[in-house]
Amino acid sequence: MRTSGTTSVAYSTDQVVMFPAVSYNEGSGYSNSTGKFTAPMSGLYAFTKLICTSGQDAYTAFVHNNKLVLGTNSYTPSFTSCSSTQIFVHMSKGDQLWVKSTTTTNFYYGYPNYETSFSGALLHT
Repeated sequence: MRTSGTTSVAYSTDQVVMFPAVSYNEGSGYSNSTGKFTAPMSGLYAFTKLICTSGQDAYTAFVHNNKLVLGTNSYTPSFTSCSSTQIFVHMSKGDQLWVKSTTTTNFYYGYPNYETSFSGALLHT
């Protein structure tokens, strides 16, 4: 699964970060209407989020079945930059994983060379 953002968007605290541009979705696990990935089968998955900001903090977290797995911060004082985070998580069929905003000051930038994205792959069943 690979998705990305398309425009600059501000999010509220605890809001699911949406990645509307889906370029690959084998097994149809990612829903661009909810922003959540639902495991089509049990196994070990790897997920990566690339969050790009422009002059603002970006606090985001991976959430697995309503439990925060890993939160991160990206800070750029006056220019555009990106930070990447990867996790490995065992998921049962039907489990969900998504990226959420953990503050109200986030800014996600979708631009050709700075593309906020969320991707995942099944590594082992």
